Amino acid sequence: MATSHAGKNNMSEISRRRFLGGSFGALAAMTVARESSLLFAGDDNESHNLYWGDIHNHNECGLAKGSLERAIDLARGHLDFWAATGHSWWHDMPDLPGTGRKMFFDGFERHRKYWPKTRQLVEEATDENFVAILGYEWHSSQFGDYCMLFPQDNEELFLPDHADKLLDYAVSKNALAIPHHVGYKQGWRGANFDYYRSVTSPVVEVMSEHGCTMSLTSPHDMIRHSMGGRSSHQVIERQLASGMRFGFVGSSDTHRGYPGAYGEGIVGIWAPELSREAIFTAIRARRSYATSGERIAVEFAVNGNPMGSELPYTADRQIDIRVEGQDAIQMIELVRSGQVIERHFPGDHSQGAVDLPGWAKCRIRYGWGPWAQFEAGRVCMWDMTIRLEGGQIRRAYPCFQAAPFVEELRDTLTVVDASTLHLVSPTTRVKSFEEDPTKSVVLDIEGEPDSEIVVQSTEPAEQTVRAKLGYLQNDNEITFTGGFGSESFIIERLVGPDDFSATLRWHDRRQTGGEGDWYYVRVTQHNGHCAWSSPIWIG
Repeated sequence: MATSHAGKNNMSEISRRRFLGGSFGALAAMTVARESSLLFAGDDNESHNLYWGDIHNHNECGLAKGSLERAIDLARGHLDFWAATGHSWWHDMPDLPGTGRKMFFDGFERHRKYWPKTRQLVEEATDENFVAILGYEWHSSQFGDYCMLFPQDNEELFLPDHADKLLDYAVSKNALAIPHHVGYKQGWRGANFDYYRSVTSPVVEVMSEHGCTMSLTSPHDMIRHSMGGRSSHQVIERQLASGMRFGFVGSSDTHRGYPGAYGEGIVGIWAPELSREAIFTAIRARRSYATSGERIAVEFAVNGNPMGSELPYTADRQIDIRVEGQDAIQMIELVRSGQVIERHFPGDHSQGAVDLPGWAKCRIRYGWGPWAQFEAGRVCMWDMTIRLEGGQIRRAYPCFQAAPFVEELRDTLTVVDASTLHLVSPTTRVKSFEEDPTKSVVLDIEGEPDSEIVVQSTEPAEQTVRAKLGYLQNDNEITFTGGFGSESFIIERLVGPDDFSATLRWHDRRQTGGEGDWYYVRVTQHNGHCAWSSPIWIG
């Protein structure tokens, strides 16, 4: 069945914010914008919602690819908030091989010339459904890199030669200065924590395309750039153990002009509303956390206080955690002062196959394609209608990576009606992130065993594939679009609530009058994606 134009025209009645890429959505109907926190209602009992953003990413206004207009277009399509953080200055740049210095200085000049236009586009992009933030990235071998984020749209570029001058400027503008890729060796653009200021840097970027900087043993190793691997002196847990107090964010740092690029890092924040003021307030309060790219919803509270809180010393600590993943959860860990003290394995409590009728997640993954020696350079365009017959799609979560880069191409996921989506998306093997030539869409669905997921494609091949939910309880459905080496897609096996979600309560009792502690939560999915909550400090 082809998608009707009448169906597409109904999109205005079913807002993307109500349906696509939302937060928990655990018990919410499609008409509910997003689910509120169950663990924290704020000091004034105002509900807090989960919003997703990317506050460190790049395009051709600097050293990367793609127009700023394209970046805004892509960000508006699947994020709640986004920051423009073009490469701006590197005052102590060392000698670089080849044309490296020229590349950087050419990028800085493009960023400077485009700055008035950047301010204009950021201001114009913000509306009730999307928040754009003005910013830039400042580099330093000695001091490490910072992303400057401004609460106003009309700020001037300030490019000093010392971290203290930059941070003084941040204070004067009520701006945020967020350190990133902090785990590199100091002197090689790793953070110089001697200059750390909590007033300007309440959070630190712990995950990006560079990798994860939590600890020496963290997954997502730092192997993609030329500044070496993790330094033991620089990792996040070492700084927390020394007494520093900051929260966590994730960002893509993508250089292909694709904010929120899947797999490179993203930040979730808990805020009462979607506005620039609320986002800045949430970040300053450290009600933020990082994921490796998957939209893993995480709530974390100690004695009723959310992530980012500082509490007086108490020996009795009630720890509440709520998690909803987008795949089966492998493990939820509670870390106290650098040591894991509790672990929960949802698989140990799973009932096996998804209960139907009921609620489940189904991932539709597409891409793959020919081996390197078989037309490796091609871009495959997908045009698919995804429909659930005899059930309802409650939410859909796009998982779109940055490759391929083509200025004119966009990934779009459109709501047709309560049971139908329309997907247009390109895939390629060329320069795909971590050599993964696939993209995917995760569906929150409700249905019966006889309900059917129907995938009808017009590109790259005309075909219709059906899979009953009863079949998908235990099996997946793989379809090729042509002969050997052609692109393919999978309707993956269903994942049920027992496997992708958990609500936990642990108690930790410490010696009365003892020293203080810090806690955070780490979540690992079976597909390798992770989340790290901001800490909570006791004493």
